[in-house]
Amino acid sequence: MAHVPLGRRGFMGVAGGVLGAVWMSGLLAGPVAADAGSAPLFQRLGEIVIPTTGTPGAGTAEVFAFASRAVEKGLFGVPADLFARLRAELDARAGGDFLRLPAARQEALVAALDAESYRPGTMGESPWCMTKTLILVGYYTGEAGGSRELDYQLVPGRYDPDIQTGKGYRALSNDWTGLSIRKEVTPS
Repeated sequence: MAHVPLGRRGFMGVAGGVLGAVWMSGLLAGPVAADAGSAPLFQRLGEIVIPTTGTPGAGTAEVFAFASRAVEKGLFGVPADLFARLRAELDARAGGDFLRLPAARQEALVAALDAESYRPGTMGESPWCMTKTLILVGYYTGEAGGSRELDYQLVPGRYDPDIQTGKGYRALSNDWTGLSIRKEVTPS
């Protein structure tokens, strides 16, 4: 076999082709295989947090794929067993399989868990706080939340001393100045 040296452009072309093939094959997209069984629970919780209205809710596969990857990579310091811990807690509160409960009962249990998890004096480290963070970040950085529900501006950050809000106003999706994703809950 003859040895053919690659120039800079040739190398970049080959590298780009390999990366493109990997990306298109789905190896870098979608939920982690170990979390696939958590998809129905996560998607139901996403619909409870941000239900489908004029835009898709947070129970989409896109939001679950983000959350699954975030858990795999330890984003925001979430533990690898986050989905299993949350499932166990919800099933214990439900007295059985949480997903088999009627929708109204599921919503009531999640509302109670939410109130407990964010009460003054807690550090917001429950599995629910971390899951809710992933739902919100996944939704509002995804296509539906980031561009349909919120307003995307190519160059954000213009200063307006008096912003008119009201019917039809949409917050910016890409102006995260001064925003902290994880805030400590302090006693009031």
